[in-house]
Amino acid sequence: MMFLIRTAFWLSVVIMLIPVDQDAARQSRAGNEQPIGALEAASAAQEALNDVSGFCGRNPAACSIGERVGTTFMLKARTGARIVSDFIDKQLGDASGTASVNHGTLNSSDLATEWHGPAKAPQDI
Repeated sequence: MMFLIRTAFWLSVVIMLIPVDQDAARQSRAGNEQPIGALEAASAAQEALNDVSGFCGRNPAACSIGERVGTTFMLKARTGARIVSDFIDKQLGDASGTASVNHGTLNSSDLATEWHGPAKAPQDI
């Protein structure tokens, strides 16, 4: 879960650093929406973080339910990962990557390719 939060945070930071397209900004201003600067965004994020840090003190029941939702989500994610892993293992063989292949009555010397010299270039023919 922390991975998703970190990813969302850094993706937001990267997006905020991308310059605004001037045509899009003009269209946005026509609708009375002004783009926000990086410092304004950082200030708003800091205020939001300060507010969130005291959320559980003000709403303990919501935090308890949120914790249960997070735990359920992680359990479901682990189950989903296990299902995908089992499916891949069944499709590709065991986890070491050595799928067992039935070669019938052929042994390893029968399956070995014969040695061939280097291919002749067309001008050598």
